[in-house]
Amino acid sequence: MIKLSFSTLGCPQYTLDQVISTATRHGYDGVELRFLRGQVALETLEEFSPSGIRRTRELFERHGVAVSCVDTSVRFTSPDPAERTTQLEQTKTYARIAAELGAPYIRLFGGAVPEASPEREETTRRIAEGLAEAAAIAASEGVTAVLETHDSFCTAAQIRELFSYASSDDLGILWDVLHSYRTGESFEETWRGLGPRIRHVHLKDADNLSPTSFQPRLAGQGAVPLGEVVDLLRRVDYQGYVSFEWEKAWHPEIEEPEVAIPQFADYLRPLLNRPAS
Repeated sequence: MIKLSFSTLGCPQYTLDQVISTATRHGYDGVELRFLRGQVALETLEEFSPSGIRRTRELFERHGVAVSCVDTSVRFTSPDPAERTTQLEQTKTYARIAAELGAPYIRLFGGAVPEASPEREETTRRIAEGLAEAAAIAASEGVTAVLETHDSFCTAAQIRELFSYASSDDLGILWDVLHSYRTGESFEETWRGLGPRIRHVHLKDADNLSPTSFQPRLAGQGAVPLGEVVDLLRRVDYQGYVSFEWEKAWHPEIEEPEVAIPQFADYLRPLLNRPAS
């Protein structure tokens, strides 16, 4: 069964109590953690400290809300060995947070790759090797690292090229539907290329789509055929979360979370429950 989640990217100023009450009020099964109380560095907050994280988990469990994923900013584009070490340390920190919360996944990025060779090849290899090492670190904590379709790695073809340099069975995929779709790849193409690795899905609507930009819209008011991707996920018997990623933290001018988060649930639930076509 497909489960419904939302990312706290969409409510960056919320407290933990507000996040959980929003999930329970609007029938979300889980929450994806990106921001809390205006802070993106979750590891700095008391709620995720060694002394506070048990209470955080108990609060989620008491209200029947799961943590679907914990989002990092980890990426391996830099050639600096010290920066690579920092990114691997961040991976371990977030994997431990996820494990303590009972979350199955941590999100990683591939990052932006220069167009020119040989710099492009060197950067892609460095990213692939870093991701494989990060995935092993996450696995050692009992968590799966998932690479988001984002930046220079939006499509199945781009990710296959990445994995040709280095790959890991421990690394899953977070399919951000908007990013693969706006680069011109069909939902079917993405699933054929990445389906066995897809563990988590981001959904959001937008218009003015191009490979380099988009304008966020409320669900059903943009150019992304959300019903089609839901039909595909149901057809292939996807059993994970569909997580609403409303980019309020990056686009403060868009609708408030009090509007967008309930609206997404109200829009998507009939699509999840309609008879199969």
